[in-house]
Amino acid sequence: MQLGFYLKVALVLSFSTTLMSCTKLNNGEGLISMSETTPVVEKKEKLVSLGYASISAQRGSTFDLQMLNAIKVSKLEAYKEMAEQLFGVLVKAENNIDGAQLQNDTLKSRVRGLVRGAKVLRSYHEGDVYITELELDLQNSPFFSSVTGY
Repeated sequence: MQLGFYLKVALVLSFSTTLMSCTKLNNGEGLISMSETTPVVEKKEKLVSLGYASISAQRGSTFDLQMLNAIKVSKLEAYKEMAEQLFGVLVKAENNIDGAQLQNDTLKSRVRGLVRGAKVLRSYHEGDVYITELELDLQNSPFFSSVTGY
């Protein structure tokens, strides 16, 4: 009986902590929720991101088609990583416990944001992996400076 009480208290504290992590203090005046698109990047001059894709894992009847698909995937992955650096990642975790045993453990992540002004530094393959390197100049990006006040 007492174990059930402690389990309920732990769940309430866990839920409260989760809610508090989605908010920030505003000059000590109380809590306000953070916007999904509030950039969380530190003051840096440039951001660099990498995207990877396996060539052989891509669909295509020829090696050339697989290579083209890997190029596309690696570029999208690089943009996704850039958005993660700019806007952060929404993480959703779920655990199911039955009889004090972990039954199911899932973890999902999501990133949402607009990346404008990034340029491809390099695009190449090493073995079976295609790699794309992106760079975003934060100092000379009119879009980024208007959003963050840099």
